[in-house]
Amino acid sequence: GGQIVVTVVDEDWREVPGLREEVLELCDRISARDGHFAALSIDLGGMLVLAGDAAGMKALAAELPAMPGRAPLPLAGHGPFHTPLMAGSSARARAQLGADLFGKPLLPLVDGRGAIWRRFACAPGQLWDYTFGHQILAAYDFTRAVQVAALEFAPDRIILLGPGDTLGGAIAQALIAIGWRGLSSKADFSLRQSSDPLLISMGREEQRELVL
Repeated sequence: GGQIVVTVVDEDWREVPGLREEVLELCDRISARDGHFAALSIDLGGMLVLAGDAAGMKALAAELPAMPGRAPLPLAGHGPFHTPLMAGSSARARAQLGADLFGKPLLPLVDGRGAIWRRFACAPGQLWDYTFGHQILAAYDFTRAVQVAALEFAPDRIILLGPGDTLGGAIAQALIAIGWRGLSSKADFSLRQSSDPLLISMGREEQRELVL
């Protein structure tokens, strides 16, 4: 199996009406075929990472609708992460990495469902179960995680630790989708970043200095 990335926003990072639903419905139709599987792997701002078995990936490559911006991008060397096809990895992780390795978080965590794990309302065993269960076997909603973090904690700045700054666009697109701090487009975001950055990437030297 593998993964493929598709874009569902236009050049100004506004979502194309109906395109997300069309892509996910295609995954459902492919998965209904004998010997095929395709599903959402990661909701990544203005992009969807789709995953599946070899037959599912081949069908997606042939049947995906026209996309704004770049063409669908297969991710070399990737497996069908965040899908039930990873059941073997989940089982091995549970067998090898016990719940005693987990403790209560010192700071709130926002997971791939948008759920918040708070220090004094977190059972480490449940965090272990999520980490080696849902996080491996079900779609990871990065978009919702970013949106929940922004709305719940109202940060002055969002700091992207890494790797590099490749997730900067996805974070910005997630924020634009909820109109955070008045953002409604790529142009809005770029203008704000040039004067008073909301998003600081540690992978960019000039922005890293704002933190350090």
